[in-house]
Amino acid sequence: MSISIENPIVYPVSQITAPNRIALAPMTNTQSHDDGRLSDDEAKWLKQRIDGGFGTIITAGAYVDALGKSWNGQIGIHNHATKESFTPLTEAFRKGNSVGIIQLFHGGMRAMYDKNTNQSPSGGKNSRGETIARKMDIDEIHSAINAHIEAAYRSKQAGFHGVEIHGAHGYLIHQFLSSETNKRTDLWGGSTKHRERFLLQIVRGIREKCGSDFVVGVRLSPEDANWFHGIDFDACLDLSCRLAEDEGVDYIHISLWDAFKAADKYPEKGPAISHFKKALPKITPLMTAGKIWSGQDAKDILSYGADVLALGRVAIAHPNWVNEYLNNDLYNPTKPPFSISHLENAGLNHSFIEYMRKWKGFVGNND
Repeated sequence: MSISIENPIVYPVSQITAPNRIALAPMTNTQSHDDGRLSDDEAKWLKQRIDGGFGTIITAGAYVDALGKSWNGQIGIHNHATKESFTPLTEAFRKGNSVGIIQLFHGGMRAMYDKNTNQSPSGGKNSRGETIARKMDIDEIHSAINAHIEAAYRSKQAGFHGVEIHGAHGYLIHQFLSSETNKRTDLWGGSTKHRERFLLQIVRGIREKCGSDFVVGVRLSPEDANWFHGIDFDACLDLSCRLAEDEGVDYIHISLWDAFKAADKYPEKGPAISHFKKALPKITPLMTAGKIWSGQDAKDILSYGADVLALGRVAIAHPNWVNEYLNNDLYNPTKPPFSISHLENAGLNHSFIEYMRKWKGFVGNND
């Protein structure tokens, strides 16, 4: 039986149900307070997407430890004050019937500090050969694992339905998974299984601490691409299956930047997401994001095997995407550039609009 966007999705371990197959992708938006507390501006932005019909809302990356903060205006979930700041938002999730997910994040060597503060599995250098991070010792590894687990528990206390563990995009968990950034020779590096240990300990700890009635998802980069090096497609496929089968994960979120593309490793074997759909247990939802804009795009990606579609840039500009689609499944929203007034009406504050200028052509030049 084919699935449609308007069909509910059940996250299988927690048994929590989202009313449709569209999620708000987790996106950097620079709108919150310097101490990590959720601001009224960022809460307003998220609430607009709840009102717009998104079945699952995933926040931007929330740092689990002050050492993991990676940009100004980033939310955190690392202490009591940040936890309390989310309560009005989580109340809105329940009133709006959206599943509320907070993304757990640690920047590692990509944190916003310096070589004396930033952490990574093996230390790190930038493209100019300059040291930007120091090697973590065993106590620091265990501390970072515990920070994720405690942040997940705070998230549950704050009223979120679950968490998404950010294991993609070159941040700390990805740095452990990558053969390029993890050169350790102890139990936390070397073989593929050892490089996976950091993530698996986080997943197991969260499930034990938070129970089975709490959504746990994992976001992964499935291949060595762009600046996220050291990931093998087949190893990521195998890890995804074990997370689903053995570790109590509710969904796998594959981040390709282009959901239509074939795997670089297997360019003749169809869309990359189809490989994951065939390999994962049938009950485990596959989420993906990347270049999904129109209603037809969404239908096509569902036909390739995705179960949940995480909308990014189109959701920035069109907070009512889901409601519009439900009224017209051929919905084809306008594309960039967008005026400042359009983006302000879509809930972006000045900081977020300035951030979006980094994405070529997204903000109009005549504003």
